[in-house]
Amino acid sequence: MKELETPRLKLRKIRFDDVYDYYEGLASDGEVMKYLPTEPHQDISESLAYIEQTLARYAEGDCCRWAIADREEDSILGVMELTAQEDSCDLRCMLMERCWNQGYGTEAMEAVIAFAREELGVGKLTAEHFAANAAAGALLEKVGMTRTGVAAGKYEKQCRLHDAVLYELVLREEKPLTVREYASLAMTTLNPELSREDALLNGVMGLCGESGEAIDLVKKHRFHGHELDREALAKELGDVAWYLAETAYGLGIPLEEILRMNLEKLRKRYPAGFDAERSKNR
Repeated sequence: MKELETPRLKLRKIRFDDVYDYYEGLASDGEVMKYLPTEPHQDISESLAYIEQTLARYAEGDCCRWAIADREEDSILGVMELTAQEDSCDLRCMLMERCWNQGYGTEAMEAVIAFAREELGVGKLTAEHFAANAAAGALLEKVGMTRTGVAAGKYEKQCRLHDAVLYELVLREEKPLTVREYASLAMTTLNPELSREDALLNGVMGLCGESGEAIDLVKKHRFHGHELDREALAKELGDVAWYLAETAYGLGIPLEEILRMNLEKLRKRYPAGFDAERSKNR
């Protein structure tokens, strides 16, 4: 990480002398901590331990955690962090209550997003907030993030489960995979001990199972009042695609050829596009 500056703020490393401001203005404030997974600190020693852990991570070189500081006074106003995930970075932020609704969160987030894009080369940022924290959602949308779904009951706090609303921001568009590339890469994770016949059987069984998982998500949305979890559904569709590739492998026909055969069948059935009468009288 490196120090970042905005018109009003300095994003710098957290220091030992931040401990009193961090404890009093952030970690022990019930309103600041209300929609965070952890409980407020009851003693300054807890905040000191947090800062010591942060400094240790700085020394190891694996920490992107900034103090959001007033540019003139250099006093801490909040904390911003990027945490590496498998193919992205997770963005987290908290601000002192007296700094809310003054644009500080937007200013700091935009600086970190630019750093992630230009300096780190990150392809995607993710973020989330407690469902009840509408202000956090408004902030994430203001800096360009898109809501992707809800993780039901992700957090437990004060003996209650809380849903997490999920967001993402794509910073670098990846080159689209071809069908052949996907099938080839997907089959590198196939159990090498399976015969073609076993792969065929496992593939069709997997198609049924993963399709059922996708159906269940949509059923809960349509009939049980759940918000549609778009990310979870996308992952289930990815699993369907994997088993489709395995089935094609077991059958001994390239996946792209199977898709071409399907398009040819559709062209013959609907030469001018979908037609209701042709659909009824095939």
